[in-house]
Amino acid sequence: MSDVKALTENIIGQARTEAEQITRQATAEAESILQEARQKAAERSAKLAADYQQKILILEQRLRIEAELEGKKRMLAAKHQLIERVFEETLKALKKLPAKKRNSFLARKLAEAGSEHGGEVLAVGSRAEWTAIIKEANELLARSGKIAQLVLSSKIPDLEDGFLLKGPGFTVDGSYQAILSEIKEETIPEIAQYLFEAEKR
Repeated sequence: MSDVKALTENIIGQARTEAEQITRQATAEAESILQEARQKAAERSAKLAADYQQKILILEQRLRIEAELEGKKRMLAAKHQLIERVFEETLKALKKLPAKKRNSFLARKLAEAGSEHGGEVLAVGSRAEWTAIIKEANELLARSGKIAQLVLSSKIPDLEDGFLLKGPGFTVDGSYQAILSEIKEETIPEIAQYLFEAEKR
């Protein structure tokens, strides 16, 4: 009986020893796995942080570019509004010209429009005033060596102001709006250049 007891105690002792060894080994392996997991987690975290940092930098750059583009767009819109306002004021100034200056201006426009073929002038306003304007325009044509002649029509054009010049196969719109559009087309590049040059200063 004592031999059985001794054998049992020996087996139990060995089992305990092995269990302790297994426990120590399992603990060491678990610690190693945990350490590796911590390292991988740290590396992953660092990578994610770097990725997000890169994404933040890209986002900041995109937002800056968008802000610059929006600023340029608003600047262009402001310049466009400024140009439009300049021409609105020009139209008002044209309508408010003293009669003598306005008539001379219209005579020059008429002479220019009818320099090749003359034509019939359909005018808005006083017939006496337009008779004088057409006379001045014809004198301008004669002085420049042109034989074309302008005559005043009895018809009234459907315009707010200015004139229509009609000839064989052509009609010239001499309303203030049309005259302004012509001036606008000629001068917008110069005005725009001035505005852009002013921006660089």
